Amino acid sequence: MNRRIILLLFFGIILLQTTVWQLPGQTVSSYTESDSLTFVKADWDTRIMHLGGIILRQCAFIDSSLFNSNQYVSVLEVSSSFRFDIVADTTLVLTTDFAEFVEAYAAVNGSFFAWDAPWNSVNYLRIDGRELAPNKVPENGIRTFRQSGCVVISQKGKLSIRKIPDHVMAVSDHDQWERELKAEDVLSSGPILRIEGKDEPVLENAFNQVRHPRTALGVRRGGRVLMVVVDGRAEEAAGMTMDELQHIMRWLRSWDAINLDGGGSSTLCVRRNLRRPLQVVNHPSDNRKFDHQGERRVANAIVVK
Repeated sequence: MNRRIILLLFFGIILLQTTVWQLPGQTVSSYTESDSLTFVKADWDTRIMHLGGIILRQCAFIDSSLFNSNQYVSVLEVSSSFRFDIVADTTLVLTTDFAEFVEAYAAVNGSFFAWDAPWNSVNYLRIDGRELAPNKVPENGIRTFRQSGCVVISQKGKLSIRKIPDHVMAVSDHDQWERELKAEDVLSSGPILRIEGKDEPVLENAFNQVRHPRTALGVRRGGRVLMVVVDGRAEEAAGMTMDELQHIMRWLRSWDAINLDGGGSSTLCVRRNLRRPLQVVNHPSDNRKFDHQGERRVANAIVVK
């Protein structure tokens, strides 16, 4: 075999190892093996917000170092010793105002909404055992992927994430599964990102494949809850696709994980104690500026008490 053929074979093997091939029906991902190392070994700014077990970790990934893009990620780790609640109103409210009203230590925006829906929620909503809003289902009678899971909070304030069984997605009674859940608070959302330590399939559609600000909840095996917000729509932060969001929830060791409303709604706020005001710690994008002032009014929120 001559030297030219050997060189061609060598470079062919390198290309196979480094190129993401696009087959029919598949999406090219910007993920590489180095991204996981970049994410895990990054210089995270870590602050203890409460000695009982609330830790804020934030990192700016510059020079296109994560997913070949600039990113800003905020992760609030909350011990299972704290209580969680879902709060809502008949009008749209800032996430910080929801949290102030119930004297919460922290809060993150909730699920999807529309102004013409009950309690502004297009997804099933139950608070304190009272059903407030049903799932708004398209005319084809099949739930959307944004109703493929639930945030569930027990009477004792413990938060968990549930995946709706596949056969329920197309049944005529679109709220039966949620109604049968034994819980104080229930909020549908989606897509589900991880269940029992495994990634869930991510559908190929514009919502999932275009980068946006994102909000997600994760639960680790020991019960620690992760409130995660990815900034976007800015030069400093591109936002993430759903596939990229799923990657970071796995790297954060989420056993279960679910996507919440994103875009301009993505907001994370926290404070050290109840005598201090809540601070928005990410960069909400509704004012089109990379600052902490662009918070959007939302239908509901998940709070830490």
